[in-house]
Amino acid sequence: MSATVRVVVVDDDPLVRHALRAFIDDDDRVTLVGEATDGSEAVVACKTGNPDVVLMDSRMRELSGVEATRLVLGWNPRCRVVALTTFTTEWRALEVLRAGACGYLVKNSTPEQIIDAIIAAHAGDRVVSPEVQERFVRAAIEASDGSAIDSPALSDRERQVIELIAKGLSNAEIADELHYAEGTVKADIRHINQLWGVENRLQVVLRATELGVISL
Repeated sequence: MSATVRVVVVDDDPLVRHALRAFIDDDDRVTLVGEATDGSEAVVACKTGNPDVVLMDSRMRELSGVEATRLVLGWNPRCRVVALTTFTTEWRALEVLRAGACGYLVKNSTPEQIIDAIIAAHAGDRVVSPEVQERFVRAAIEASDGSAIDSPALSDRERQVIELIAKGLSNAEIADELHYAEGTVKADIRHINQLWGVENRLQVVLRATELGVISL
């Protein structure tokens, strides 16, 4: 991984771009390498800046974030796209995630949440805002038949980690909350993923809800 994560911002609102530019400039883990005002400019900005991660507005006048995401990933499949939007409905999230985005954040996310999402996306994680994640979970609950599922054994600490994941905390925040090293938290999450056969934080929350480990 490079010293800093290279980021392109795509949004048709100049105030949003200004705010994101300020967030990124204030954190030495990330570097802004380009901006675009609409989806049609996104690929040009990416070809010029060669970003690791693109923060993509989901709704723009010239070309939607969904279509722009497909274009960016068509140019460079290794690039990571995180949608940034005002919408919290799960179908909106699914639309852009199915287009290839690895994250879905609402625009009222804090600067720390946005930067953490950029770092996590670059590391290969899927990132979804807690309020949207909750809607996914509730939709899954409503779609299930309500039958009981046996839960594999979890340690008390692993249950605590899962509860904090469901609240939207990052690995670093979980480590601070539980007073453990961040490496210990990552090891716990890897074990949970292996135990349950899941791949990302959203799937952990969905599975934990199905098993009755947590309730929302």
